[in-house]
Amino acid sequence: MNKPATRIQRRKDKTRQILLDVALGLFYEKGIYWTKIEDITDRADIGKGTFYHYFETKEVLLQVLLQQGFDLLLTRMKEAAHAQTSKSRMLSSLVRAQLEFYLENPEFLLLFHQVRGFLQLKVLDVSALKHTYNAYLDRLGHLVGPVLSAKTTANGARHMAIALSAFTTGLLTHHVVAAQNGEMQLRRQKIQDQIERSIHGLTVGAAEGRK
Repeated sequence: MNKPATRIQRRKDKTRQILLDVALGLFYEKGIYWTKIEDITDRADIGKGTFYHYFETKEVLLQVLLQQGFDLLLTRMKEAAHAQTSKSRMLSSLVRAQLEFYLENPEFLLLFHQVRGFLQLKVLDVSALKHTYNAYLDRLGHLVGPVLSAKTTANGARHMAIALSAFTTGLLTHHVVAAQNGEMQLRRQKIQDQIERSIHGLTVGAAEGRK
């Protein structure tokens, strides 16, 4: 049986989460690359030495944020998938859950999009980030798998997960950056339809390619 957290531990957990929340906001406002540790500690009103007590580097903090975001997103998508008994509607439910999560959490949307860019350009120490991102794609592949043909391999499901993740974050990031206040909700159905058509086209193409 786990012992309840002590007051000191609760205080430490709160400080750690404050640093994560502040960093997420700054990464959204300024970008990951341009945000310095001093920016995070200044806004959090926490000493720089305290930061290093919780995170060795900015990249370590980024990895923790990435994991938190992926866990929240996948939980939302898993709940949506389990609520559907119809295979034909599962893709729509997964896309809708992903869209709703990103509209509610645009900070994570831009975080994921930026990290994908870093993995391609290798402008940061990306080894740990790559491991976290690959684990997310594997988990997403398990969710997407039931939508695909019964003949689809685990590798095929993972490729579909990559397509779904990349297309959704790329398209939504464009809309978030370009949209004025309130426009995102108006564009919501149009965006969802566009994502579903594109992913459906990929699933059909993959099935025909196996014939």
